[in-house]
Amino acid sequence: MKAILFAAAAATALALAACGGEPAAPPELPEPVVETPVTPPPAPVATGPTAPAAMPEPTDVAAYMNARHENYEALGANMKVLQDNFRSDTPDMAAVAPAAANVKLFADAMGAWFPAGTGPDSGNETEAKANIWTDRATFDAAVTKLQTESVKLAAATDAAAFKAQFPATGGSCKNCHDTFREEQDDK
Repeated sequence: MKAILFAAAAATALALAACGGEPAAPPELPEPVVETPVTPPPAPVATGPTAPAAMPEPTDVAAYMNARHENYEALGANMKVLQDNFRSDTPDMAAVAPAAANVKLFADAMGAWFPAGTGPDSGNETEAKANIWTDRATFDAAVTKLQTESVKLAAATDAAAFKAQFPATGGSCKNCHDTFREEQDDK
């Protein structure tokens, strides 16, 4: 029996010696992945009052009509900032204030953007309907309404006042679109 115990002890000693003596290091574990939430980029924010682009002489009708179109594009970008904030539970008044000031600047200037010869009869593509020129009193009254509402909008200093005034300002824009703008099919 001693021989068997001796043989078993010897076999165990040989097996331990064959292992190399030092215990193996645990395998490297990968660093845990920390998921960061993806935040969408902030919407463009108007940084301050921006006057409408200068209008060229109406003698270059195509350039004049293009400048008018670009001014309306810029006005639309400011209205989008306002509309997005109106839909928000907590409007960003740091974005609302300059956009509202810009809308007022554009409204103040737009009455002069429609001199004779810059409408559909010019032969140039335009979304302006002929009734801007044929019913000028109604058009001028609509522009005056937008100017009045945009003054109130620019004066809004808190979210409640902004939310109360924006529908009236937006409504005066919509009135002009409905009455004096011919929507293009390709837009």
